[in-house]
Amino acid sequence: MTINEPEWRKVGDIVEIPEGGAKSVELDEGRTIALFNDAGKIYATDNQCPHMGYPLTRGVIRHGILTCDWHGRSFDLEAGGCFNVECDDLQTFPAQVRNGEIWLQVGDFTYKRKNEHLRLLWEGLLSEDRWTMSKAVALLLNGGVPEEEIVEVILRHLGRHIASSHGAEGGNDVSRLINGLSIGRRFGGADRLIAITTAACSASGGADERLEVLTLPQPVSWENIEGWVRMFSHDGQSGRIERCLFTAHHLGATEKILPLLFDCAVEPHFLGFPDNLIWLGSFSEVIDVFGWEKAAELTFNLGAKLVGRGRGEPQRFRRDAVRLMTDMTSSTDAATPDSEAGYDEDDFVNALTSVNIQRSFTAVDGALKADVKIDELITTLVLLAADRMARTPVNVDAGWPCLTTELNLAASLRTAQRIGGNSVAAKGIFHAAWLIFDDRWLNIPPRSLKEPLGGEKLDVSSEDAGVQQIVNSIEILDVQGIGGQVLAYLDAGYSGTRLLLEMGRAILWNDTASEILPTLRTVFEEWERCAGHPGRNQLLVALARYATDIRTNKDSESATITAMRFAGGKTTVEVFED
Repeated sequence: MTINEPEWRKVGDIVEIPEGGAKSVELDEGRTIALFNDAGKIYATDNQCPHMGYPLTRGVIRHGILTCDWHGRSFDLEAGGCFNVECDDLQTFPAQVRNGEIWLQVGDFTYKRKNEHLRLLWEGLLSEDRWTMSKAVALLLNGGVPEEEIVEVILRHLGRHIASSHGAEGGNDVSRLINGLSIGRRFGGADRLIAITTAACSASGGADERLEVLTLPQPVSWENIEGWVRMFSHDGQSGRIERCLFTAHHLGATEKILPLLFDCAVEPHFLGFPDNLIWLGSFSEVIDVFGWEKAAELTFNLGAKLVGRGRGEPQRFRRDAVRLMTDMTSSTDAATPDSEAGYDEDDFVNALTSVNIQRSFTAVDGALKADVKIDELITTLVLLAADRMARTPVNVDAGWPCLTTELNLAASLRTAQRIGGNSVAAKGIFHAAWLIFDDRWLNIPPRSLKEPLGGEKLDVSSEDAGVQQIVNSIEILDVQGIGGQVLAYLDAGYSGTRLLLEMGRAILWNDTASEILPTLRTVFEEWERCAGHPGRNQLLVALARYATDIRTNKDSESATITAMRFAGGKTTVEVFED
């Protein structure tokens, strides 16, 4: 079989490059090749430094080593090997001098470096270097590598990172990862790249070796494991749970693990630990997307840390709430509220915001015993949290961490219901009610969710102009005006879905994006689920006020755009000139 070699092409004359000098040659593909004359021999390399894209023709040659003049990355001029970490090897090309003419065998630029760039991504994850991660992801996507393969590297790293370096707070990294990936699927191009990179940054950090987890010696049954996990969870002995979960997996009881973890997380003694349910929901989604084998280490280790975390001695109000919930849920375990029974939403909201835990829990207990649909109660909790976010004072401490936790906890109850059933979701509603009581210091006056807000229409010429005005207000940090603008936009009949997408894009491009990702994801999904409810618009008002108030007025645009152009072969100087 005949193999066609890449053609040779003339690119210049030897007299154009003095000894020790360099010259760049632009190819048809838009890339530039660097030619070097070292002791009379011509070498040819990609002109783009694999570290950050600086033109290598501005570098220095010494003893056959090419050193970039920007950050000092050094390469073997002959074969292109890089002597530094977090830097790809340099692509080189065969060169010949024929009768004073320089000829190159360039070949094609078909992508062949997937494994190298996956390793580069892994190096960036370990070092927490955003540029290395951005560059690696851009190169991989530009090379046609499926997003799933890229994310698998991130996920594999995250599992070991959390297992060896984090406690229960590692759930926050998982939440940001899965929410970033979910949001990224709603966008394309640079928006998608920055969402994936932001997700990768959330998963980055040191990852040490750890002892292999072994199954418990037989005979062990699922019934044994379930009882042990519940006991260890109650006693706050997380270190004993991981091996139990690992053994259950190998016993073939894998599908029972997540329902058990959710059931443990909603027990009364976990009142005041809302992150348990939020983060369990996140890594249950990781399992849905990537499967048990790829997410096993993460699930067993973090699941154990979450449901086995220590809680300390509860203060008086929480101690009373634990007792109340224990008494009220003794009959809830057997309940299956899922009827079409109506309920007075205003009375329910007034009870939840009454600053009286007895009244609040009694209202929850009454709604459950009246067979009000769990899904309807969750919707009320979601929109109540959004309404509180939309009306919290922003000239003092707005309480964003507390309020966004209220919103994300309420939304996570949908996952709890899907995996653990109505009983788990019902207990979760008590947890949401406790959180509203615990945030009583915010002092946000109650109001009916059916009561309309706004009334004025945004004075703009078109929907496009309205969207642009609101996005501009977010970017200039107009905290006082943004809420009213969003309401006026919606009252004008313009598309909330369009506005949400554009606000999401503005959020992604800011340095606070990783912090906002879980709430942005919640608003995207609840905007669709809450269609028809009078309080739905408060979701967008809440997001706009939150994103504006915590915005840094900085963005990551330069890194992402540079990474995209880097992947296309542009040198840094060419990017700056563009």
